[in-house]
Amino acid sequence: MDTTAKPKRKKQILIAALVVLLLAVAGVAYLLLGQDTDGSGLELDDNATMGILPGIDIAQRQDELQQLLDESMIAFSINTSPVFATGSSEGNLMLENPANNAKLLMVEIYRDDTEELIYQSKALPVGSYIENVRLDKVLEPGEYAATAYFKAYHEEDGSYIGQAGAAILITVLS
Repeated sequence: MDTTAKPKRKKQILIAALVVLLLAVAGVAYLLLGQDTDGSGLELDDNATMGILPGIDIAQRQDELQQLLDESMIAFSINTSPVFATGSSEGNLMLENPANNAKLLMVEIYRDDTEELIYQSKALPVGSYIENVRLDKVLEPGEYAATAYFKAYHEEDGSYIGQAGAAILITVLS
């Protein structure tokens, strides 16, 4: 009987066992770490199907999303450098609530230096404008940095939506 065959056979079995063990460790590591490919710690659901749910009208979904976007956006127009001949005369403020806005707008203008309210409109209907206004406070001749806040309200019930602002420079000539 060959006595060198037994140690050689044991060595082959030991190497094969080590290879199997390394493959098992690699497989477990892949299962534990391989799912997180973007580093976020999130695992994608194997049951998820790509696409839109059956029976959903894509045009209706787009209309609903557009309505949500329209409600959250406030469109307006204003002259950013209105001129008033005197502190008590009308000036070309040119306020507009565009027809695509779908909400009522009320405008408040505050002086930046004193935070004093110097003009407040009533609600402007959708698709309307006010070209000339008289300020609620008489201003001395000069230039006044101010902020116009456009407050938006639902047409149906008058509930408040939100506001947007614009910087303007009011000039009073004399």
